[in-house]
Amino acid sequence: MRFLRFTAISGIGLVVDIVMALFMHRVAGVPLWLSATLSFLAVGACNYLLFEFWLFRSDNSAVSMRRLAGVLLSAACAGGARIATIVAIEPFVDAAFTASWLRDTLILLAGASVSLTVNFVINSRIVFKRNTQGLPPEEL
Repeated sequence: MRFLRFTAISGIGLVVDIVMALFMHRVAGVPLWLSATLSFLAVGACNYLLFEFWLFRSDNSAVSMRRLAGVLLSAACAGGARIATIVAIEPFVDAAFTASWLRDTLILLAGASVSLTVNFVINSRIVFKRNTQGLPPEEL
């Protein structure tokens, strides 16, 4: 159940991240690299709050700069895992499919799956470890 909630938060966060970055770039004239950075940080901070006070909530949940940094670092690691997955599997998928939208979609889905899993594992096992102890298996 927790992984499904994490997936929903991450999916909504990704959409908000892209919309926010495009808005800042297209409407406000902020350079794309800067708008992407600002939206990543803003969504990361919102995700942290959802993780802290809803998803990994405990009796001692409180704002923590250490856990906020952990969430942002976890997202960066997950992004690295996504890129590494794409780079690693692209030559193999090239052998099975011709260059097409289906090929590209499969590669991106594989990268997104790996990054989602990496992000969840880091957050649940390291960043918010204090909150997962003693919970029944259905809550993990």
